[in-house]
Amino acid sequence: MQLLQQWSETNGFLIWLRESPSIWAYPTVFFLHTIGLIFTAGASIIINTRLLGAMPQLPVAPFARFFRPIWIAFWVTAISGVIMVASDLQTKLENRLFPLKMIFVVLAVVITALLRRRIEQSSLSGSTRALAAASLVCWLGAVAAGRFMAYFQ
Repeated sequence: MQLLQQWSETNGFLIWLRESPSIWAYPTVFFLHTIGLIFTAGASIIINTRLLGAMPQLPVAPFARFFRPIWIAFWVTAISGVIMVASDLQTKLENRLFPLKMIFVVLAVVITALLRRRIEQSSLSGSTRALAAASLVCWLGAVAAGRFMAYFQ
């Protein structure tokens, strides 16, 4: 852990990201993280609410097309998130909400993968609705925990 901390404190890119007043530094990475999260969690929430019974006039099968943009946006979010954590490693890792956020993210990703498979196979059972509800909780929990990290150390 000390080596990782030392690396993050001496890495030229991370120093620039952390200390630069440029809009192209941390604000851009944060912006990419936010945009990625909007597309990842937002599209997932749309799918989940449909699976839970909202908009019953819309067929579920076409929602399978959402998953490719969801995964692209997820990787934008993940990469920008790793960069943000690395730029302030000690503070982020010491934040008591960070592990909760990561648990929510991991669960949300696993559930999203399971839901994709079920939608593609048109397997829309009660357990699919339970997964959709769990996915909603996880994505909203990840967003809330991430946002509240700024206020709780």
